[in-house]
Amino acid sequence: MTKEELIRYIELGNYPPVVYCEKKYEGICCLLRVTKNNTVFLDYDHTYDDRDSEGGFRATFKFDSFENMLSSIEKFTHKSIAELTINPYCYELFESPEPQFTDLRLDVYNGKIDMMEDYADFIIGDLYWSGLYQKQIKPDASTEEILEWIKKCQNTEY
Repeated sequence: MTKEELIRYIELGNYPPVVYCEKKYEGICCLLRVTKNNTVFLDYDHTYDDRDSEGGFRATFKFDSFENMLSSIEKFTHKSIAELTINPYCYELFESPEPQFTDLRLDVYNGKIDMMEDYADFIIGDLYWSGLYQKQIKPDASTEEILEWIKKCQNTEY
């Protein structure tokens, strides 16, 4: 893809275009979705369709400039922008009767998942995944422990 093509997709599309899709776990892929304001969604999910996603990991990265964002995408993917494809066809990578969410949860907790670099700011918006990433809750936490973590976050400036 070219930089101009990406800009056009970002400006005209209803949904952030996927520029990277790679299988990381059985039934779970790592996706990069680029959106407006130099923002990238990094997803580890079991579906390609962002509208149907529920339960996957998402980190949102904001960059100081479009150029910094492109550079970070290239570092993350180990590919030049020219080598990447907008909305690549990779649906078969998600096929699995049982996506390996246990492995993903363990890797988030242990800091073993790939994350982007050189960002100005980032957030993990989902309290459960954020709690795992911050090691505030464990991958095998009970429902009560998870609810207590969520309650704690709601009572503080998280």
